[in-house]
Amino acid sequence: MLRLFFVLALFYVQALPVFGQANPVDSLSKALEDTRNKRERVDILNELSFRTNNTEPAKSLDYATRAYQEAYEIKYSRGIQAALSLQGYYYYQKGEHTQALEYLRRSSAVTPADYEFQAYNLIITGNVFRATATYDSARQCYQRSISLLNGKNAPRYLAIGYKNLGKLCVLEWKLSEAREALQRALQVYESMNNRYGIADTWFALSDVSKNEAKFAEAREYVNKGCQYATELNNDYLKIYCLSNEADVHYKLGDYTRALKIFFEALELLKARDLPMMEADLYSSVGDAYEALGQNDMALKYFLEALKITERTGMRHETGKLYSNMAWIYKNQMNFRLAHDYIRRSLELRKAIGDAHGISNCYNVLGVIYMQEKKYKESTVALEQALEIRKRIGHREGVSASLFNIAIVYEEQKQYQKALAVQTEALTLDEAIGNKFSLGISYNGMGNLLIKLRNFPAAAQSLKQAGKLALETGSRTLLMNNNFYWSQYFEATKDPARALQYYKKFASLNDSIYNDMSAQKLAELQALYQIEKKDQEIKSLNLQRQRHENEIELQRSQLNQQSIIIISAICGIVTLSLLAIVVYRYNRRLTKAHREITEQKEEIQSQSEELIEANQTIAEINRKLEEKIETRTVELSQAYKELDTFFYRSSHDFRRPLTTFLGLSEVAKITVKDSNALELFDKVKETATNLDKMLVKLQSISDVGSQQLVYKEVMIKEIFDTVCDGFRSELQRKNIRVSSEIRLTDKFISYPAMIRIIIENLVENAIHFSGTDSPFIKLRASQTRDYITIDLQDNGQGIAKEYQDQVFDMYYRANERSKGNGLGLYIVKKAVEKLDGSISLSSIPLIGSTFTIMLPMAYEARKFKV
Repeated sequence: MLRLFFVLALFYVQALPVFGQANPVDSLSKALEDTRNKRERVDILNELSFRTNNTEPAKSLDYATRAYQEAYEIKYSRGIQAALSLQGYYYYQKGEHTQALEYLRRSSAVTPADYEFQAYNLIITGNVFRATATYDSARQCYQRSISLLNGKNAPRYLAIGYKNLGKLCVLEWKLSEAREALQRALQVYESMNNRYGIADTWFALSDVSKNEAKFAEAREYVNKGCQYATELNNDYLKIYCLSNEADVHYKLGDYTRALKIFFEALELLKARDLPMMEADLYSSVGDAYEALGQNDMALKYFLEALKITERTGMRHETGKLYSNMAWIYKNQMNFRLAHDYIRRSLELRKAIGDAHGISNCYNVLGVIYMQEKKYKESTVALEQALEIRKRIGHREGVSASLFNIAIVYEEQKQYQKALAVQTEALTLDEAIGNKFSLGISYNGMGNLLIKLRNFPAAAQSLKQAGKLALETGSRTLLMNNNFYWSQYFEATKDPARALQYYKKFASLNDSIYNDMSAQKLAELQALYQIEKKDQEIKSLNLQRQRHENEIELQRSQLNQQSIIIISAICGIVTLSLLAIVVYRYNRRLTKAHREITEQKEEIQSQSEELIEANQTIAEINRKLEEKIETRTVELSQAYKELDTFFYRSSHDFRRPLTTFLGLSEVAKITVKDSNALELFDKVKETATNLDKMLVKLQSISDVGSQQLVYKEVMIKEIFDTVCDGFRSELQRKNIRVSSEIRLTDKFISYPAMIRIIIENLVENAIHFSGTDSPFIKLRASQTRDYITIDLQDNGQGIAKEYQDQVFDMYYRANERSKGNGLGLYIVKKAVEKLDGSISLSSIPLIGSTFTIMLPMAYEARKFKV
């Protein structure tokens, strides 16, 4: 018995820091049933608690609670201390830090104290302080645990102490100290051949390398850790493997790949109740969505993470999320909320002494000021960020701040100052060697040199950026490079090549958008299936709980019956009466045991059905993902073929129509017969109408493909040009035209698309003009980051019952209309393509007003964080 106790105790001490390794839970449960030694029972219950603390947290807490109760009854101090530590660890993992500290305090107060458990309690206490960003207290706990263990034979706990001290230094951006502490932990783990500890330390070292911008080294550490995670088949390590692998992809600009891997990690995490890890993954998913320009999805995941971090008191992560949300609101031009959240983040990060976080806040604040055109305030904030980043050795951050300062100078047209700062940032990026970040800098340098009219140097920079885009495989980098090439050729008066590169830019933009759409669809499908599965599991758990309650009630009744029978036996003298009572009791007990056995079998059957249902759901998910991918590819190919056919057919049909129109004009000169001339007029009229229809069909193709130039839109000039095109019809119907443009900022969009919208609305107003002083009036005004365009006429108007249908293809509300029913359909399609909205207000015989709202677009993702 004594030997078994020491074996279990040693096994427990060595295994306690390990998270979820393969474990003999069934063997321990059997040992618990067999042993009658009370101390052995406590040790086994504590070991069961440890073995289930991450797979079945509720069961783990139950084991630890039972261990504490039984240890307290026999005054077994070591068992009490272990049980309290395990309960503290449970509450730490749940993010309930106040309760965790209380249990750890009680464990440390147990006498006589075990130095190993004292050290372990100090480490977990340090982890609680680290999670709540109380860094000084966390450091004291780790240093005290290391001091307590030095010179003693407790290598595993010593390694844990150094490892967690290293993780704290990573948060504080004390990278040299972090690397030293983690290397010490790694040496201890390697001397013990503790593969779990080695893998966990490699993942922590990868964070150091990523902060130092040594991404090749970081990837090497991650690959080593992932190899051990696979060999050990440990879910916790697998989650760390996936999240670190995705983070490396994110740092190198492969956002789509990073997002996919983050979701794999989240899927693996759903089976576990680990809120702190869940918050970290939600935040990372939000970062990837923001980098892809999906601000709505990014904000969704940031808010989900924020719910957890604010509830659990994770101040470091909360400060980071506030800053991320400020960046999203800045992207959406909502400067009020952007300032509010960056203020919250800065206050919190100053309170916890997070130098890296403070520099991030100043950088974001500088970009917000820049977009508000407050250039002086922007420069001050960015220089504050630059000073802190230089001090803590954040080289990538220094490059980003320099890059943003250069943009501030560029916005003020101080191009030579911008060039000097941009050159400094580029030199630093070359020294760091991050090809993705270097590609961004070369693109920015090329854009700046175009504005300086230094075309040879601009071309060289853009070539370097394009080369790096291909080397990194970053579609985002390549897309921006194509856009800047189109700007280059437009500036060098080569419109054909400018259009060629713009088409490449638009194609990559559509490709990234389609990938994101497929990712969203797959995510929604997965969430639906998981929710459905969770509902089924919840229902089965309720049934199982009901059965367990019924069984417990029966057991309670049986216990009461036993007490009654024992009391009756004491009062009964005759042996015959005692035999009868015992016989009846046994019958009842057998019946109850049979009922309990049947209920257990029923629960087992339901569990097997649940497992089978989960497998079916997984197979359905896999097939759905394959179908979605196949259909997306087929749909994309069909769209391209249809667009090509549409474009070529419209051009081919227009050639003979042009010939007909030319012949009709020739006939007016050569033919004298009045009947023949009348027929030629009819031919000309028909050909003209058909040509207009083909032009509209071609407009639909142009709207769908969006192969257009993106620049400042001159609303008045477009309106005047359109009216000139309809000059003869306007004069024939005596229609007055006027315009009123009130814009404070430049309207940046697709001029050709805006012309299509205005042209079709003007044509519609002419066709349905009134007879009493007819007019067409265009008004344009700006409200914050949107432009409102109103086109008003006093024509025939549209009845209310037809107003919802006028934007449908081929719909004509007026049977006398000679139009083809495509004009308003094209208008709505173009408006939606520009992320705008259109509405109609019309009264029959009074007139109509079409109101269009479009974003005052700006150049997307121009800054570095």
